[in-house]
Amino acid sequence: MTIFLQRILILPSLAILASVAFADSPLTSTDFYHSYMDCPVVAENLEMRMNEEIYDILLSDEYELDVKVAVINGMGWRLEGQNNAEVFIEFYMADMEKAVIEADDMSGEELLLLAYLVSMDDYFSMGPIEPGGPGVLGMSGVELAEVAEERTPDDFTVRLISALILSQEAMDYDWGKVFEVVDFVMKEALVRNMRDEAIDIILDYIGLYYGY
Repeated sequence: MTIFLQRILILPSLAILASVAFADSPLTSTDFYHSYMDCPVVAENLEMRMNEEIYDILLSDEYELDVKVAVINGMGWRLEGQNNAEVFIEFYMADMEKAVIEADDMSGEELLLLAYLVSMDDYFSMGPIEPGGPGVLGMSGVELAEVAEERTPDDFTVRLISALILSQEAMDYDWGKVFEVVDFVMKEALVRNMRDEAIDIILDYIGLYYGY
């Protein structure tokens, strides 16, 4: 076999291995939805695509924020990407009767939900729904998460999921930060409005980065 042919065969394999390795990350390896499987809205929407029923669940006052993020967590991620955030914001724009949604139009919780959807849709880059687009369409998952936690700094669920998104970004440049951004939230005196088991699932994974 020639060196040229060997390279042709090896390069795709390396690309696959790199993708699999990156699939082991803060967003993709923290399946905390398992601790909410007693909630029908979580159990019935595993690996589902965004639709109007799920949108209504996420915007409903009937469910607490931790259940809503568990729904998104259970919907999961796909290596090839997905467009749940885009569909979500299309429904939102229709409800608001606005062609452009600014960050100021959304509550901290809503921004957090959008940030998590954007980040899970493309966990490699967590890029915006529409790069260069107006309003929230042009904001990355990290940017949305930062605004969400600024808007709602005392909500533990907002802060922890935002930290997960920020720790995903840190994978690109500083593995020590993966642990630090989550640990910072855990050390704050916040009322923990997520289930203990869900928090433990997140911390069990993030703890792997302690000491980097």
